[in-house]
Amino acid sequence: MTLTQIEYVLAVAKEQSFRGAAQLRNVSQPTLSLQVQKLEEELGVSIFDRSRSPILPTKIGKLIIEQAKVVCGEAMRIPEIIQAQRHGVLGQLSVGIIPTISPYLVPLFLKLFNDHYSGIDITISEMTTQSCLRGLESEEIDVAILATKEDAKRFIQIHLYDEEFLLFANKHNGLLKKDQVVVSDIRLQDLWLLEEGHCLRNEIINTCHLREDVSQLPGHLNFKIGNLESLRLLVQENFGYTLLPYLSTRRFNYQEKKLLRTFTGTQPQRGIYLTLRTRYLKEGLVGALKSAILESLPDGLHLS
Repeated sequence: MTLTQIEYVLAVAKEQSFRGAAQLRNVSQPTLSLQVQKLEEELGVSIFDRSRSPILPTKIGKLIIEQAKVVCGEAMRIPEIIQAQRHGVLGQLSVGIIPTISPYLVPLFLKLFNDHYSGIDITISEMTTQSCLRGLESEEIDVAILATKEDAKRFIQIHLYDEEFLLFANKHNGLLKKDQVVVSDIRLQDLWLLEEGHCLRNEIINTCHLREDVSQLPGHLNFKIGNLESLRLLVQENFGYTLLPYLSTRRFNYQEKKLLRTFTGTQPQRGIYLTLRTRYLKEGLVGALKSAILESLPDGLHLS
C-alpha cells in the first residue's frame, strides 16, 4: 500500500469516475486504474462498485475512504511542519464567510493580515452557510467564518467572539421613546427579517423566542430581503424595526445612530466561529487568520 494509491482512491471517490480522477491527479487513466486495482487486490476487497455510473464506493469502500482521508491528512502535515520551521507561515488559505459577517468584519482585519502575513496568499469568498459547509467537506475552502454551531462530529469550531444585536427602528416607531428595550417588546407585526435560508433570520427568531408564524413580513408584504442593507433601508424609509448585528452599525451616521436601541435584560446575540473540517490542515495559516481577526476587533464585542 502506497500513499499514491491512497490519493488515487480519494480522487476516484471525489470525482466518481476514473477519468475525472485521472485528470484531477494529472496522470493517465490506465495508470490510475491499475494502481487502485492493485490496492484492492492487496486488501482483498473491492473499494468501488464499477458496475454503477457514477462510480460509488462499496460498503467497506466507504470505511476505507474515511480512513484514507485521515492518512492523507496526517501525511500532509509533514511538509507543513518543515515549511513552517524553515520559512515561517507561508502558503495559500481559502476562506468562506457568510454575507451577514463579511462586509463588516473583513475590512477590519484584511490590511493587518496582509501586513503581518505577507507570505500567505488568502482568498476570501462570500458564501451561504450551507455552501461553506459543502466547501469544507469537498476541500474547496480551508476554513469558514460562520455564525452557527455545527455538528461536532463533522466540524471543528473555534470561537472568535460574541456579537450582540441592536434594535434598529423607523423614526416614528414607539420603541424609540425608550432608552433601552427588552426582548418582550418585539412584536412580529412590526419586525422585518431576512428571507428564509439566512442563518441571521433563524438566530433572531431563536434569541427572541419567537414561536409564532414569522413567514409574513410587516404590512402583509411578501418581499424576499436578501441582505442587511436592504433591510436597514426598508425600516428607515418605511416603518417597523429589525435587529442588526453590532458590527453592521459601527459606520452609522448621527441620524442613523439615533434609531438604534440596546437591549436590557436578556441580550440577543450571536456567536462567530472559525469552522474547519475535522483533522484540518494548515494549522499555522488558520492560527494567523485567527490572530489577525482578534487583534482587529473593536470594543463592544465579547472576545474568545
